[in-house]
Amino acid sequence: MTAALLRPIGPCPASIMLVGEFPSEADVNTGIVFCGSGPGAELGRMLQSAGIFKSSCFQTMFLRERPPKGDLSRFIAQKKADVLPGHVLVRDKYAAPAVAQWLEILSREIELCRPNVIIALGNAALWALTGEWGITSWRGSVLQADLPLALDYRPKVVPTLPPGLCMAKYEWRPQAIHDMKRALKESRSQGINRPDYQFIIRPDYSTALSVLDQLYRQLDSAPTKLSIDIETRAGHISCIGLAWSKTSAICLPFMCVERPEGYWSEQEEPTILFALSKVLQHPNCIGVGQNFHYDIQYIQRFFCFTPRLARDTMLANHTMFPGMQKSLAFLASIYCEHYAYWKDDGKGWDPSIPEEKYWTYNCMDCVYTFEVDDGQQVAVDQTGKRDVHDFQQKLFWPVLRSMNRGVRVDMAKRNEFIQLLLPQIQAHEAFLSDILGYDLNVGSPPQMQDLVYRQFNLPKQYSRTSGGVTCDDEALNKLMEKEPLFRPIGTAILELRSLGKFLSTYAMAKLDIDGRMRCSFAIAGTNTFRFSSSANPFGSGANLQNIPAGN
Repeated sequence: MTAALLRPIGPCPASIMLVGEFPSEADVNTGIVFCGSGPGAELGRMLQSAGIFKSSCFQTMFLRERPPKGDLSRFIAQKKADVLPGHVLVRDKYAAPAVAQWLEILSREIELCRPNVIIALGNAALWALTGEWGITSWRGSVLQADLPLALDYRPKVVPTLPPGLCMAKYEWRPQAIHDMKRALKESRSQGINRPDYQFIIRPDYSTALSVLDQLYRQLDSAPTKLSIDIETRAGHISCIGLAWSKTSAICLPFMCVERPEGYWSEQEEPTILFALSKVLQHPNCIGVGQNFHYDIQYIQRFFCFTPRLARDTMLANHTMFPGMQKSLAFLASIYCEHYAYWKDDGKGWDPSIPEEKYWTYNCMDCVYTFEVDDGQQVAVDQTGKRDVHDFQQKLFWPVLRSMNRGVRVDMAKRNEFIQLLLPQIQAHEAFLSDILGYDLNVGSPPQMQDLVYRQFNLPKQYSRTSGGVTCDDEALNKLMEKEPLFRPIGTAILELRSLGKFLSTYAMAKLDIDGRMRCSFAIAGTNTFRFSSSANPFGSGANLQNIPAGN
C-alpha cells in the first residue's frame, strides 16, 4: 500500500487531530484510516466516552504502510539488530527511507489542518511529533510538537495508548480515555499553559534557614500540609525536598559535585538538619509522601529523626484501585492538571549533568505529590473508601516499627543450612562437569542457550513476557518432556538453580550489623492487600514469603 492510497479523513481545519502509528488491516483494505470494526471502531467509542466526536477530528497516520506482521521495528529500528543496510537516520533512529517522506507528509497535513491539539496514538506517532519514545511513560503529558521540519505552527500534543493496545489490555482503556479528556480540554485554546513553579534549588545558608523558619511559624499558627521527597546517591541522601503548595517547593542539597566535602559546611549542616527536624516533627505538620517507607528509612538512618506522615499517595491509590499502577508518574498523569512526564530527568546520576537538573527534579516530585494528594482525597470520598483508606494509612507506623526492629536469626541453624546446601551444590556441579566435559554456569543465559539449542539442537523456547529465546525453568521442563535423553542434565540444572537460589537468597541473606534481618514490607505490594517483603534499601533481608515451608 503506498502513501497516496491511504486517505486521511475529517474536517480541515480542525481543533483536534488524530495521528495513528500505522494502518490496520481494515485500513489497508479500504484505503481509509481508522475504519472497520476493530481498532478504528474502538477509537470512536473511546473518543465518545471522552466527549469527542471522531468525525469532528482530522484523522491520519504517520506510517502510510502497514509493517509486516504489524512489527514497528521493520520500519523504525529499535536496536542494532533491527538496522538494515538501506536504513537512514531519521531524528535519532535508523529507519526505512520512506519514514522520512512520511514525516514530511505529516508535517504538511499539520500545516493545513492547524489543530490546537494532536492526539498521538502510540509510540511511532509520539516519536514523529515530539522525538520522545515510550508511550506508557509519556501518555497523558501535554507537550509541544517538535517536528524536525520547518513549520510556522507548533500545536500541542497529548500522547496516549493506541486503541489496538487498549483492546489487548482492556484495563488500560480508562487511562487512554482520561488522556483524551485532557486533549479535549487543551483543544479549546492554543499554546501550553504551564504553572509558574517557584522552586528554590540552590539555597544559601540564610535562605534555607529562612524558609524553614517560615514553615515552622506557619505550622505554629495552623496545620499545614507538606509533601516530602528525598533523592539518594551512593547509598546516602543527596537532597531532600519540601513542597507547601502544588507550585512551590525547596530542595535542600547535601551532596554536590563541585563540593565533594558536602554542600554545607561542618557548622551549617547540623543547624540545617535541626531546623528541618523541627519542621517535619511539628505536631501540625501534615506530611505527605509517595512510597514513603523508602524515604523514611533513609531519613531515620542518616538524619536521625522521624518525620510526621499523615498520608502516603501510593497507599491511597492502592486503597481505591488495588490493581492499578501506583508510580508517582502514573498518579500525576491522572490527578495533576498540568502534567508532563519528567521522571527521565532523574534517572541515573551523571556528574556531567548540572546538579540543578536533579534538584529541579526533586522539587517536581514534591509538587506533583502535593497535587496528587489533593485529588486523591476527593476521590477517596467519592469512591466511598474513606474508612478503608484511613485504616491502610494507619498501618504505615506498625509496619515501619517491624521493619526497624527486624527479625532475629538463629545463626547456628543458618550455618547448619549452609553446610547442608554447599555439598549438594558441589555434587550437582561435578555431575554436570563430568557429563559435559566443562564447567557450566547455569545462571548464564548465553552458556545455557549454547548448551540447549546448539549442542543438543533442541527446539527453541520463547519467554511469555519478553518473547525472546529463553532457557528458564518452564522451558527446560518442556524440553525434558520432548527429549528423554536431555532429562538427567535438565533435572540437574533445575536442582542446581534451586539450591543456589536457596543458598544465596535465603540461607545467606544479608543481615544487619547486629545480626538481625531487616526487610522492607510493602503494604501496597499485592492486589489482594497481602503484604509483600523484599530486601530493604540497604541490602538487608529478602522476600520472606518465598522461603519454602518447613525451613
